[in-house]
Amino acid sequence: MNTRSDAQRSRVLLVDAVQSLLHAGRVGFSIPELAAEAGVGVATAYRHFATPQDAMQAFHRRAIEQLLEALTALDPDPDPVRRFHDCCTTWIEQAMQWGPAVRYVRSSKGFIERLSAGDESIVAMHDTLAAILESLSRAGKTTEYDLTYAVLLWITIFDERVIYDLTEHRSWTAPQVADHLTRAVAGALGIAM
Repeated sequence: MNTRSDAQRSRVLLVDAVQSLLHAGRVGFSIPELAAEAGVGVATAYRHFATPQDAMQAFHRRAIEQLLEALTALDPDPDPVRRFHDCCTTWIEQAMQWGPAVRYVRSSKGFIERLSAGDESIVAMHDTLAAILESLSRAGKTTEYDLTYAVLLWITIFDERVIYDLTEHRSWTAPQVADHLTRAVAGALGIAM
């Protein structure tokens, strides 16, 4: 393997280790602990992440990227309501995989603040969700509204902490969570179901 492949492999192992540590509730881990969990050297871990917060942010970015990949991989449905439902269901399925760990990762900056600053993963999330909401509006399934506000409302309702609480502490199934949260977003945004 070449050096670049080794570096990419190490980074994946480290980000996987972040997920494992956070899922276990080990929020205050150190870089040496992260390295041990990943099975890489401490120097290697420091080459990738100067602080545990940097590692957690990399994990959070990866979770958003995985969500966006899953949403864009959905077959485009000509019915915008069905597409909205499919996106909501897929979101819940994705969040159940990484949500128990992501719930520990918080930014001190708000969504709109990060969007305005050009945070790539936030811009991509905004644009993906805004396109879905625009298609609903064009089809007459909702009224016109500030798209950024609408996206903010959608991601707030679909927060991974909410999904975690409903699945882990209410024992709801993924379809139950998807149904309730989808209806909550639809009601909040006036989407005709």
